[in-house]
Order: sequence, then structure tokens, then C-alpha cells
Amino acid sequence: MQASTPFIKKFKTEKNYYIYDVNSNKILQVNETVFDIVDYINGKKEEIFKKFNHKYSIHNINKNLQLTNRAKTRDRILSPNRPNISFGYKSINDIKCASNSNLSHLVLELTERCNQSCKYCGFSGRYSHIRAHGKKDMSFKTAKKAIDFFIKRSKKKLSIGFYGGEPLLRFDFIKEIIEYVKDKKQTEYEFNFTTNGTLFREEMIRYFSKNNVLILISLDGPKHIHNRYRVFKNGKGTYNAISNNLKKIKKICPDFFTNNISYNVVLAPPYDFESIEDFFYKNPLFELRQDHILYSVVDPHKTTFFNDFNLEDDEKKINKEIGKLRNRYKNSLIEGNYNNLTIEKQLFNKDFSRINNRPMDLIRDEFAPQGTCFPGTRKLFVNVDGNFYMCERVNSNYSIGNVNHGFNHRRIYNFLKKYEEFFKDCKYCWALRLCMKCFNNIRNGDSFSEARKEKVCSNNLYKIENNLLDYCEIREKNAEAFKPFKNIVYG
Repeated sequence: MQASTPFIKKFKTEKNYYIYDVNSNKILQVNETVFDIVDYINGKKEEIFKKFNHKYSIHNINKNLQLTNRAKTRDRILSPNRPNISFGYKSINDIKCASNSNLSHLVLELTERCNQSCKYCGFSGRYSHIRAHGKKDMSFKTAKKAIDFFIKRSKKKLSIGFYGGEPLLRFDFIKEIIEYVKDKKQTEYEFNFTTNGTLFREEMIRYFSKNNVLILISLDGPKHIHNRYRVFKNGKGTYNAISNNLKKIKKICPDFFTNNISYNVVLAPPYDFESIEDFFYKNPLFELRQDHILYSVVDPHKTTFFNDFNLEDDEKKINKEIGKLRNRYKNSLIEGNYNNLTIEKQLFNKDFSRINNRPMDLIRDEFAPQGTCFPGTRKLFVNVDGNFYMCERVNSNYSIGNVNHGFNHRRIYNFLKKYEEFFKDCKYCWALRLCMKCFNNIRNGDSFSEARKEKVCSNNLYKIENNLLDYCEIREKNAEAFKPFKNIVYG
């Protein structure tokens, strides 16, 4: 297409023709004539007549050209404008200003140690680009430096997370940190951590309840599913230990159990979504709220996991299984049965809320890539040695400073410039306003991987186009289908 071509994506359902207009972020329902000629409306009329006179009359073409021209002026749509990809920071000084007071989440890696040996764990040794579990612990001196640095550059309300390894191996250290933060009475704070759930004692439960700590427990489902991969170092399954601890927490602090305990579920082959759904949503133990369960899948990048356990064929079946759940999700929205959905909400709400709740504003001349953390703002991950990283997912790749010297602003600036350059061709991609790209998904160690980028872009384009198509098909059949999404917000 030429540079004068409107910045759009055309798609059609069984019933209607649609145009997604990138500059305005609007989805336009159009007739077939407009759908066909829209790519050429900024060209000469004579050429449009010549190209389509075999299909439409000149009168029809002319009438629809007039309609589109009025809409262009009135609604500011169908512009050929393509924004430059930029975070908007022109100097290192801009980076210093941005990272001076915008932190809100601190994650401290308390230990590299773990009492388990989960078979798909990122630190299992089955990932060539990620370290295996180690023996290092963070010192209190390092933790204090990280907290002091964080508070000086943070917003009023703070979130402090504990990371491992297994954080509960260092319960006394967690208490020491919490009390240190509480002594800084000018600060509003929230504490949270992810745990494998096997080490809870009554003392811990009461302390975490007293301090309103949010806890994410790794639990993959019923015993026969959970114990496949989540095991102790001796190979024994961990389900019984976790189940007993959950019952203990509910008995000792029932309100804390209901309000503060969430669950992280890793979906791994061979897949059995029905058993997982029954376990969490029909089990009287949990009394789950929808936001208290998170789902993820095993990262397939540079791992021997699937090969080690002969799961390659099973892994290929995930799209088919996800497809079944997606159809159920679509049908429930169409029939007005959204509230009856369970696992489907966690799998698909994010995609559709991003479309339904998209900002209806004109794109700026400079557009920042979406989905990656801006280094030095919002979240800061500090490893056991006191080195800074964008988040715990990136972990030991691309350090942006340390507790002794603070942020390395030049390194952050160089990262952003490299990121802009790496994704500069996004300015020509119709999906740029709906696409989320995390650095963790395109990195290779400290560098950017063209091969991973190509795969991510291909997958995202396919997914976003299908999301748009399904979104419009659902609304055609039930105009009120997405009413429950009004207050759902995802980044």
C-alpha cells in the first residue's frame, strides 16, 4: 500500500463489513462498497472508477466517496498518518526525571534457594538462558538500601513483594523487612509474595493476617494434576502439604483466607481444563473470587522440559483445548451468561477488555511500544546481590543499576533507544494500539532477538485479528454482551 493509504485493518464477519481505524481507535461498520474502495480514497477519483467500475456503478462509487470524505472531516477517521515509535525521552536527563518519583512496586529476591524441584520451573536448570536455583540469600543491609532507595522515589502507596526461590525459607527475614517498613510511618504500604505453600506454620499465618499480607500460592489443580510437576527435591508430590496448609489457614484466619489468598495455576500438558475448573470452582474449600486465580502456561523458549517428559505432541494440543473454552466463552457472552463463566474469564477477559475499553482518542505523532515496563518506573526488581532489573520476569538480564549506585540512567536511556529502533517498523502495523510486547518475550539474554520478535509479532497479529472478529460477532448477536466489562481494566 502507498503512504496515502488510510491506516486501517479491514475484516468481515458473516453478516457485516468492518474497518478498524488505527488513528482514531474506532471500529467502523461499513457497506461493501466502502469496504472495497477505502484503501484508495485518497487517490484520484478516475482511478477508483476505473478500478471498480466492473463491480459498482459510478454513481454508487461517487456516493460512497462523498460519505467517506464527510466522515473523514467530521469524525477524523481514515487518516494515512503513521506515528513514529518513541517513548518520548530525548535525553538522559529526561530519564532521570522520569525515574525520580514514579516507583510503586518493589520486588525483593530474598533467596535463590527453594525446598522444591518443580519440573517446569524457570530455575529448574531446564532453561538455558535462566540460572538454576542457587544458594545465595539477600542481606538485611541490601534490603534496607533497596527499600530506602525505593521509598525516596515512590508514589504515596507502596507495594513490596518478596520473591525467591521460596520466600518462606526466610520468614524471619520477611518479618524484619515488614517491621522496618512499618517504622517509616509516612508511608502507605502493601506486602505480597508468591509461595509454593508447603512451609506455613501457625506463627506465619497469624503474622501475615495481622499485617494484611497478600499471598499467591502455586497450586495447579487436583492432586493427580498438581503432583505431576510440582514436587519436593526427593520427587515426592507436594499436594498434600499444600492442601493441609490451606485448611489450616482457613481454620485459623478464615477472613484472611478468603480475602488475601490467591492461586497461581500453571497449565501444562497433558491438559485437563475440566478437572482444574471443577477443582477450583466447585470445591467448598476455596469460595473463590474471580480475581483470586491466575493462569499461566509453561514458557517454551529455550527449555528441555517438553522433550525431557515426552510432551511435544501434548503441547501441540493446547490450541485445540483453548479453542473449546473460547467457544464456550463466546456463547456465554452472546447468551448473557457471563457471570456463569469461570476459567474462561481469566483466559480471555484481558483480550476483550483491551478492545472494549480502548481509549477513543486520536493517536499522537509519537507512540510508545505497549507492554514492556519502562525501566526505572513503576516496578523495580532487586536480586539477592542488590542489582536492579525491570521486573522479576527479566530477572538476571539487563541490569539497570544497583543499591550502591542507584539507577544507571545511561543504560536505561540506551535500552529505550534500542527498543525504539528494534520496533520502529511497528509504525506501519495496524495492530500497534492493541498489541502488548514484553521485553521478556523478545530478549536473548541482555540483547534483543529478531527471531523471537518475528514469532511474537506473528502470534500477536493472528490473535488480535481474531479478537476483533469475535468481538464484533458477539456484539452483532448481543449488543449488551460486554456491559460487564465496563469496570474491567487491564494494562
